[in-house]
Amino acid sequence: MEMKVGALILASVVLLVAFVIVMGGLSLQPTYRILVDFDNPGGLQSGAPVRIAGARVGRITAIEFRGGQKDKQGKAVKPIRVIAAIDAEHQKAIHDDALFFVAVQGLLGEMHLAIDPGSAERPLLKDGAVVTGISPPRLDQLLGESYELLHRTYLGLVRNEQKIAETFDGLHKTLRVTGTLLEKHESDISSLVVRFDRIATETEETLAAAREQYVDGERINRIMGRVDRITATVDEHLDPLLTDTRSVLADTKVLTDFLAADEQLQTYRTLSAGSRQLLVTAEAAAQDARAIVAHVKAGQGTAGALIMDEALYDDLQELVRDLKTNPWKILWKQ
Repeated sequence: MEMKVGALILASVVLLVAFVIVMGGLSLQPTYRILVDFDNPGGLQSGAPVRIAGARVGRITAIEFRGGQKDKQGKAVKPIRVIAAIDAEHQKAIHDDALFFVAVQGLLGEMHLAIDPGSAERPLLKDGAVVTGISPPRLDQLLGESYELLHRTYLGLVRNEQKIAETFDGLHKTLRVTGTLLEKHESDISSLVVRFDRIATETEETLAAAREQYVDGERINRIMGRVDRITATVDEHLDPLLTDTRSVLADTKVLTDFLAADEQLQTYRTLSAGSRQLLVTAEAAAQDARAIVAHVKAGQGTAGALIMDEALYDDLQELVRDLKTNPWKILWKQ
């Protein structure tokens, strides 16, 4: 009897330990740690499971509050650090670009730390690695802000009830006046609509005629054909023309170089100096001619006396007339 009672008690203890292990999520497998920092992990608690694609791979061993602390660079750290113990056999599935976020299993299920393993090409996440988690949305904060917004909206409506009523009254009057005006000028509006319709029709016809005349018409086709022929002719004669132009430019350059030579410049200077001397001589001759003409006009000298003395002119005229009458006087003198 004592042996039976002892065996029953031992079996009960074994079942109790097994129940505690199963219900508490205890595992005797080796684990490694990942430190996940959050701004606010929501309702995540210590002992909550860690899951990958819904499968349990570990559990939360501790949640530390680190508010007010700073890192080595002097920057403020995330206030909450979650320490996750993950079974070592699943380490090969978690890479350094994995995502850590708080999720709920089912609509009203328990909260757990969910892991998106990341890309298979990336390195594995090492033991003791520190990562940043994605904080869950705060429904309480959202509800509080929504309540505040609704409360402010309600207060605004209550405080401006008279203004809102006046606004709606004004809108009602405006709509009523607009309806009366439209009803009064219904025929005019119908006439305007008919005119707009006629204008639209005429515009379409004009555009069609213009397209037929200047886009699809024979004239534009002939013009485009002429343009094509001119372009072909230009293309055909462009190369020879460019060759001749280059030749002319080359000859022009040779002529320019020849005219710009030092010997030619010296010749130009000599011709310029001779031209200036010739101009000086011509100007002196002109001055002498003007002096002679003035001398003659003044009746000075033989030429001046012959030209300007009227008595001498009359005597010469009389002499010529006498010689014409008596030409023998040239040979015989009485």
